[in-house]
Amino acid sequence: MLRFILKRLAMVPFLLWGIATIAFFLSHSITGNPLASIVGERNLNNPDIVAAANQKWGLDQNLPTQYLLYFQNLLQGDLGTSFRSKQPVLSDLAVRLPATAELAAVAVTIAVVVGVVLGVLAARYRGSLLDGVNRIFALTGSSLPVFWVGLLFLFVFYATLGIAPGPGRLSARVEPPGFITGFYTIDALLAGNGPLFYDALIHLLMPAFVMSLPLMGAVIRMVRAQMLEEQSADYVRTARAKGMNQTQVLGHHVLKNALTPVVTMVGISVGMVIMGAVLVETIFSWSGIGTYAVESARALDYPAITGVCLVGGSIFLIANLLTDIAYALIDPRVRMK
Repeated sequence: MLRFILKRLAMVPFLLWGIATIAFFLSHSITGNPLASIVGERNLNNPDIVAAANQKWGLDQNLPTQYLLYFQNLLQGDLGTSFRSKQPVLSDLAVRLPATAELAAVAVTIAVVVGVVLGVLAARYRGSLLDGVNRIFALTGSSLPVFWVGLLFLFVFYATLGIAPGPGRLSARVEPPGFITGFYTIDALLAGNGPLFYDALIHLLMPAFVMSLPLMGAVIRMVRAQMLEEQSADYVRTARAKGMNQTQVLGHHVLKNALTPVVTMVGISVGMVIMGAVLVETIFSWSGIGTYAVESARALDYPAITGVCLVGGSIFLIANLLTDIAYALIDPRVRMK
């Protein structure tokens, strides 16, 4: 097991290099002029300002030279400076990433907890009305686009009923907590500020639930299918022959084996949830890495675009590694290989 983990870790630098290289050349292949975000539209007709900006940001160099300079800085832990914010990309990402991580963590938690419970109930009462409702809910959650669901939730619960807060991480006149983890809920608790924690929590729940729907639907369907498949196995019949009731069989035997492929799916989906937060963050005005990626792409901010791709690639690699470890912990057969 340790040897497998070390081999996977040894591949990480090469995979990140590949991700950074592809992101660099793809971002530079887009037609457009990044100088508009650097010097402003009014100064584009001033040749002196344009020439100075090109020299300062290295845009007067050919593409291979720019790549070599970027890779050299990357080896030193420097992701470059954002054209748009004029701040180091690493600093921008350090501020934005916790917002997305907090949203994704709550979304994945909701998807897994609710999805497993509903999937177990659907399998336990197969063919019943509850099973039919759960299957329709799973199919609907996986099929509807999150941007449409987000807009619908805002219209119904915020604009019409007024029972949910509006977009943003906090209310308009509420100051954010001091930066400790970047998670507003955790930082508010660490500061002992109960009202701030509540305000951050109620702003977090609706976008997190909307983000959780596609993964939740997939979890419900997979748990139900795996539970039904495991119930026909020999060990289940043996457990029943020993006098175990249906609840004991499902809880102690079937569910554990049924969760093995679910862990794999959820682990792989974590990276997709985080990097797929663009639409949800845009709709709910969530200042995370998703909105940062959109703003950077609009401004042709090459260093920021490549930095976001590196962060996304790192998240996927870490999620896959943790998934393999969790899979081995759940299934003893994997540890024996």
